[in-house]
Amino acid sequence: MIIPRLILFSLLLVQASLASDIEMINFDSMSASFVQTSYQKDIRNNISKGYLVVKRPHQMLWHIEEPTERVIIFERGLISIYDPDLNQVIKTNIDQYKDANWLRILMGESEINESHQQNIEDFYSYKLIKFHPLNNDPLGNMITIKIKEELIDTIEIMQSENERIQIKLEDIEINMNMNDGFFVDLIPDDAEVME
Repeated sequence: MIIPRLILFSLLLVQASLASDIEMINFDSMSASFVQTSYQKDIRNNISKGYLVVKRPHQMLWHIEEPTERVIIFERGLISIYDPDLNQVIKTNIDQYKDANWLRILMGESEINESHQQNIEDFYSYKLIKFHPLNNDPLGNMITIKIKEELIDTIEIMQSENERIQIKLEDIEINMNMNDGFFVDLIPDDAEVME
């Protein structure tokens, strides 16, 4: 199963207690629909749509419904990427993906503070939380999270001067009841597992 680069970079982002002295976004669980747009030189390149579900501290679902369905589950450091068309699931360790910082932010992990500097900009109706890579790491992504009404509105990942990904969240619900089986039940028992 081939996983497009866009999906992998996008997958690695969504929980938020933002690992600083100030807890800006506080939730135990969150669900939202999303529209993910990638740009090259400010020209819209690809658009994906779907929904995500986060259950802190260790579970996240990223369900891409369009243009090609993929179910991506993050659980305790493991990524499972399910392709319903092939009935295959790839399982791998998240630490293999250095660009997983946006995901660590959403999961409320503090590791990002070791590699990024956090700046907060307050505006009248929203806040921008910017994570700048330290040490001028050319592989480090600048991550900007826009907070409106105490919820994540947009996540933007600058991969280079010419490449960026924008993830717009909508229909956000927080602190809803959900059991752990919710994440497991999305991948059929008969799916071929590739590790």
